[in-house]
Amino acid sequence: MIPREHGAYAELLFPMVAVFLGGSPTTSSWLLAIAGLACFIMNEPLLVLFGQRGARTQREQSGRARRALTLLMLVAIAAGIPGLWLAPQLAQYLVVLPLLLGVGVMMMAIQGLERSGMGETMAAAALSSVALPLGLASGLSMLASSAVAGIWLVTSLLGTSVVRLTVARTRAKTDEELRRVRAARVLLILVCLAVIGVGAAAPLAPRGWILTAALPVAVVVAAIAVARPTARSLRTIGWGLVLANVCTLVAVVAALKLIQDFQAVKSTLPFPMF
Repeated sequence: MIPREHGAYAELLFPMVAVFLGGSPTTSSWLLAIAGLACFIMNEPLLVLFGQRGARTQREQSGRARRALTLLMLVAIAAGIPGLWLAPQLAQYLVVLPLLLGVGVMMMAIQGLERSGMGETMAAAALSSVALPLGLASGLSMLASSAVAGIWLVTSLLGTSVVRLTVARTRAKTDEELRRVRAARVLLILVCLAVIGVGAAAPLAPRGWILTAALPVAVVVAAIAVARPTARSLRTIGWGLVLANVCTLVAVVAALKLIQDFQAVKSTLPFPMF
């Protein structure tokens, strides 16, 4: 009764770990994280109950799915309510965003659309947006929390796109399908180059250098798109993306710590630096 989509774990856990390591976790942020994980795991028993895992699984596992769903709802409520109560006011408001997006993802999954382009985009937005309330509850600024959420939204979409492109290229049979795959590959490479350009120029902007953290994933995705591997290489692609995300995580955490140290020093200066 746990989600089977392995990529979704990375899309949720990387931004969570980033704000916890980069900020100062509080009781509120830990409780909200527990509630978020419980809501994430709810997806699987719901899919079982609605028959999206097959009629046989629905028939044989519906009782287990109901028990799991009930337990997860109790955990989400027991952790979420006190977590919200202790959270800063802005974090309380921003919790609505991942909740609404999560409901949208669940509705699409119930209809069997979770693997569509729209479904995967909404899932990436929902999972990365948890960085907003968690970041604020962990003492990060709105700007830093938004940067973490934005970085993992972009990297998640790039990773998902290159996997979909690899599968589509392997399945393409007609000339028309091959042309569409080539067009999508060129577009993906251009998007990666744009992200690389933004990341390279980010240090020129005040406190914008955190955006350089997106470079590892953009470079890896661009390299995969240029190499044009087949679906047989999906496991290797997956591990390559995980390694790139780990590099991004290290860069984000280092940037957040530097920002905090700079703000601490700046507050003690008798004059503004800029």
